[in-house]
Amino acid sequence: MDESYYINESILLSYFAGELPADRQKEVEEWIATSEENTKTARDIFQLYRAADTLNYMKHVDSVAAFHQVKDRIHKHQHRVSWMVWGQRIAACLALPLLATTLYLILKNSPVEYVEIRTNPGMVAEANLPDGTKVWLNSGSSLKHPTRFTGDIRNVELDGEAYFEVHRDKSKRFIVNTPFRIQTEVLGTEFNIEAYRTDSVVRTTLVSGSVKLSFLGEGDKQRTFVMKPDEEFIYNPETRTVRTDKPYVKTYTAWKDGQVVFRNTPLSEALKILTKRFHVEFIVKDSTLYGNSFTGVFSEQHLPLILEHFRLASGIQYRFIELEHNTQQTIQQKMKIELY
Repeated sequence: MDESYYINESILLSYFAGELPADRQKEVEEWIATSEENTKTARDIFQLYRAADTLNYMKHVDSVAAFHQVKDRIHKHQHRVSWMVWGQRIAACLALPLLATTLYLILKNSPVEYVEIRTNPGMVAEANLPDGTKVWLNSGSSLKHPTRFTGDIRNVELDGEAYFEVHRDKSKRFIVNTPFRIQTEVLGTEFNIEAYRTDSVVRTTLVSGSVKLSFLGEGDKQRTFVMKPDEEFIYNPETRTVRTDKPYVKTYTAWKDGQVVFRNTPLSEALKILTKRFHVEFIVKDSTLYGNSFTGVFSEQHLPLILEHFRLASGIQYRFIELEHNTQQTIQQKMKIELY
């Protein structure tokens, strides 16, 4: 490592933002591995970087414009680079400020070209679809859509959580395809879908309008269900059972406005919301704590403030667990918080 290259907070922030050239990245990594003190400093700066992401977490994505930017780059480089034959799958990546989202371009041997938007853990992206529909994509989610909608159906694919404000067009149905072969069909409405492939349930919350859900019920029979505003539909793909509820809708949709909202929210559900929002892991040492529920609106997005609310409201204590391994992977892994 070049001893004249001084590692300070600014350089570490640039490193975590992916803004350093390869040789400087290597020097920073060597510096981090030099001592425990350097590793702790880097971890602290990474938490600061992630906090900055939290304060600026809402990123607007023009996915179609990004598609054409990447396509132009491909065409500009065709005389210098041997690309795969058109019609094969090509993946390209665009880095947005603060790594809020990563866009993957998928070109197929088809009249229609597709864009896939992915959000990093702890981040949210807002996107406009080609038909004017607005979508907010929550942490660790992906949405695939065509660069233009053709025919009488507007099809998109979601893995994760998204809030939709669907542009009304009676001649073209809007269909959201999610894991476990669930389809949500609308004409024009606002609703939230939480459909992570790794979760045990799929949750749809209707804010306004009407949606029709199609899913596999018990006995592999195709079933449908029409939702009403302020209703919640919860589907278990393993048992193929359904239950409905009348929740406080804001609890499940506030994330798109940069808020965390609880109203008599059980601790288990509150921790699930915080885990997704802040990319942390909670360790509950006393199972009796799950008997607590919480109410509050948090607009500043500061996790310690929310944990203090838990402490004052119910006596729950918490501590941040220091990670043990002296590696670069450790710096960026989930922070662990113990509740007792």
